Amino acid sequence: MSPKKTQRHTCPVCGFDRLKEAPRSSSGGASFEICPACGFQFGVSDDDDGISPEEWREDWIARGMEWTSKGIRPPRGWRPEERLAALKGKDA
Repeated sequence: MSPKKTQRHTCPVCGFDRLKEAPRSSSGGASFEICPACGFQFGVSDDDDGISPEEWREDWIARGMEWTSKGIRPPRGWRPEERLAALKGKDA
């Protein structure tokens, strides 16, 4: 029996591609997951605090794109510049 593949999702703020849940469901509801890379919490940072993903991204970049999670280590080879470039490529 092969191991079950876990579906992963991408953070629309920083491009981290290992979120456990989609940031938003098809009906628009937030996952409330916190991105370990940039710290954005879907449904709180945006809905409750009124910060757009674009605003959060600009601030995160200005702060040096530091990994925000204290409990989860960055994946080997984590390069935020590459993830941002891939994210921009999806928008094109």
